[in-house]
Amino acid sequence: MSRFNTLLLREWMQHHRGWLALMLIPPLLFLAIVPFSSVEIGAGELGPVPALSLMLVTMAAVPGIVLGITVVALLFQTPGLARRDQQDRSIEFWLSLPVSHSAGIAAPVLAHLVLVPLLALVVGAAFSYLVGGALIWKAFGAAEAFGLPWATLAGVGLSGLVRGLLGVLLAAFWLMPLLLATMAASAWLKRWGTPVLALAMVIGHKLLATLYGITAVGDTVTGLVTNARRAMVHGNAPSPRGGVEMAQAWLADAPRWFFDDGLTALRDLGQPLFLFALAASAACFALLVLRRSRNG
Repeated sequence: MSRFNTLLLREWMQHHRGWLALMLIPPLLFLAIVPFSSVEIGAGELGPVPALSLMLVTMAAVPGIVLGITVVALLFQTPGLARRDQQDRSIEFWLSLPVSHSAGIAAPVLAHLVLVPLLALVVGAAFSYLVGGALIWKAFGAAEAFGLPWATLAGVGLSGLVRGLLGVLLAAFWLMPLLLATMAASAWLKRWGTPVLALAMVIGHKLLATLYGITAVGDTVTGLVTNARRAMVHGNAPSPRGGVEMAQAWLADAPRWFFDDGLTALRDLGQPLFLFALAASAACFALLVLRRSRNG
């Protein structure tokens, strides 16, 4: 286990500057822009409690933006993870250590595709309070900013963060067959791997659907992506509009809604597609291990 932790530490030491830049630059830019922006809220635009509504919107938007930017950047790097050690010849160093091929692959996959998105969500959630407070101060004044129920908002934010972390884990699971497939294709076919894989899936789907009426390829990809989306937010969150009392009731009920929504996302694991995702991920991982062992 300590060797695997060392591999994870290697990923952090090698990439942490880029990761932190992806996570910190967007919210810091938001904070820098707020004093010079013109925040105008029209009557009724955010309901009868506009300051509270603006804060809730910010608490959802900032983590989403930070997570989205980080994930998009990581997805561009994913195909090359499997060939990274061969490209810079560090494979010779890592093969000289008592580290298994499976651990050598699992560490960057876990770091890039799971741990970093989780960290991005936490960073975005933390900054959302600063950005939201600054926006409310700018739009409504200090009295409104200090008058918000910050303790209640902290509880709502914490329950939302826990739901988001669970969502990231589940979404990573549902997308893992596709991500590992791109890595395996890149490992075996190098720079042509991802284009060949995408072309094969598109052509295969078209041929099977046209000749035999079989849409399994397209349905499977759609199912994986749909379940990944539902893993993040399964249902429609109720709106806190409708008056001060209804807004307060919504705040009190929000942790229960996040809990129920998370349970619903977990129930989606009880379907045959779950078993396919496990088997496909394991097969692609085995291909990566095989390729790495041959390179060694």
